[in-house]
Amino acid sequence: MSETSAITELQRARALLQDNQLEAGTTLLRVLANQKFPEAMHELASVLLMLATDAEQIAGAMRWLREAEQQTYAPAIYRLATVSLIESAEALDWSRLASRWQDCCRQGHAHALCDAAVYFGRFGTPQQQLRSTTMLEVAAMNGSLVAMALLGERLAEGRLCSADPARANSIRKLAAEVGMPVNPPDPALGFAGPEPTAPADAGMDWDFGDIYRATLATDGECLDPDIALQRHADLLSDEECLYIQYLGGPDLAPSISVDSQGVRHQNEVRTSWEFIFLPEFELLYLNLLQRRMANAAGLPVSQAEQLILLRYLPGQEYKLHRDFLPESNYVPVAAGGSGQRLHTTVTYLNTPTSGGATAFPLLLKNVSAQQGCLTRFDNIDANGQALRGSLHAGLPVKQGVKWICTLWFRERPHRLL
Repeated sequence: MSETSAITELQRARALLQDNQLEAGTTLLRVLANQKFPEAMHELASVLLMLATDAEQIAGAMRWLREAEQQTYAPAIYRLATVSLIESAEALDWSRLASRWQDCCRQGHAHALCDAAVYFGRFGTPQQQLRSTTMLEVAAMNGSLVAMALLGERLAEGRLCSADPARANSIRKLAAEVGMPVNPPDPALGFAGPEPTAPADAGMDWDFGDIYRATLATDGECLDPDIALQRHADLLSDEECLYIQYLGGPDLAPSISVDSQGVRHQNEVRTSWEFIFLPEFELLYLNLLQRRMANAAGLPVSQAEQLILLRYLPGQEYKLHRDFLPESNYVPVAAGGSGQRLHTTVTYLNTPTSGGATAFPLLLKNVSAQQGCLTRFDNIDANGQALRGSLHAGLPVKQGVKWICTLWFRERPHRLL
């Protein structure tokens, strides 16, 4: 089959999938993948991963990604690197991860470049930190909306680059139009073309060899030993907080609950808006950040549920509750399941103007919402019973907005991906 014919058939497969004709679309992708078209291999693997319900099905999808990797297809390489950080479908090899990340950057992969810019912006040498802004430039030009939004903030603040408020205004305007929760432009500062004035050379040959340091957690301050309540200050940088907000912010929806009968309804206890990072929405650096949160909890990230981004506007709250699950909502470890929610971590992605603290009324403690900090606590005791002191609430936001992300950890490995 010629390349032109393959592209036509690939477009037909996508149309079938968009029309919910999953079997027909998947069959056509498999035909193309068997003819060694890497784009079809990658898309087939993506569909199979979304449909997978067990480890064997995931292993089959991963084989297609590895075949595409053999043809140096950047999207497949990036997905393999991202998945490996969870350590459920593929064992993590830090050296291989670094090599994959660098390969993707060399090919101009937008997400890989954006991730690298955030990584080197925090952990690079002074020279690398300055050059990381150019990485954002290239990532934005190659299609990363998150990179575009982050670039606007750097230009507005003059952080790791020369300040350019007029250009930042134009970028913020574009970012807001696609739903990014960015600061509004200031018309008094004028507007300039959002594109760089000179070609960008990001420098793709940086050393990712000590990438594991991006997962190291700060030491925690014990606030209450009964539920192992700890506060980890400055776990995330300001830009890492924005990175998570920008990834999920455009797709927020009202928070929902699933009752004991499995019925979904709008949450009356939690009046926030949320976005759940399903595996297909996770990016490499997001998974590195999740490993950092997991290290703060003292658990592997494979025991976590999917990361949830939450936004609270003035008056919104999460009323008193426990994260302890009802029996109908989990499979006990004794029955082969991942068990009850063992730990909770809450990471504050900004500091509200007023309100929004996490309250533990039975412990007579409030943890203030401070940007970059993580709070973690236990939900059950050694016998699997709910800890009395774990009763908590997200107090109403009085002024401003509160952004947080939450990871709940089970007793045993929980994620398939």
